Amino acid sequence: MKLLEQLLSLISEAVLLPTLAAIIILVAWSAVLLGGLLREWLGRRQVGAVMTALRRAHVEGGDQVRMLSILSTATTGLPARLHQLLAQWGGAGDLAHCLVDLEIEVAATLSRLTWMTRIAPMLGLMGTLIPLGPALTGLASGDLATLSSNLVVAFTATVVGVLLGCCSYTMNLVRKNWYQRDLSTLEHLFTNANKPVLP
Repeated sequence: MKLLEQLLSLISEAVLLPTLAAIIILVAWSAVLLGGLLREWLGRRQVGAVMTALRRAHVEGGDQVRMLSILSTATTGLPARLHQLLAQWGGAGDLAHCLVDLEIEVAATLSRLTWMTRIAPMLGLMGTLIPLGPALTGLASGDLATLSSNLVVAFTATVVGVLLGCCSYTMNLVRKNWYQRDLSTLEHLFTNANKPVLP
């Protein structure tokens, strides 16, 4: 039994540094994602202008050629990405396939944020519980320096992990709202581009 306890303690202590390193990496990654979200937010006006032009062309009975020419003016957001995919696949003949590819890319982007939302608090919890063992040992032996240093690590890991989870959850909600709205509009406009519009 003593051997098992020592083995578990050894494994737990060995995982502490990788856990803290992973939390720091997630902090850096979260900062990059936050910058990307800010860049997207600044480009939302241009995306809205393109979407408005596409809807106007659709209401006026415009065909796919006209709508694709409007789409080519997009420089950011999902309209620009759809235009890039169409260029890669050779034009409007692969429009349905490009829309599916765009949905897959959006799902992949959102899944990364979902992953961070779930994994960051888990790492924070690990970073909290692992130092508590040495902290309690320090408390039992009267080593207040060991106790305080381990408690600082534990509480800091908790705060950072929860903060990362909150940030990634918020970014996920914002991007999901943007992407769902834009995808729904693009799919409707381009799959019904040649259909008559009722007054």
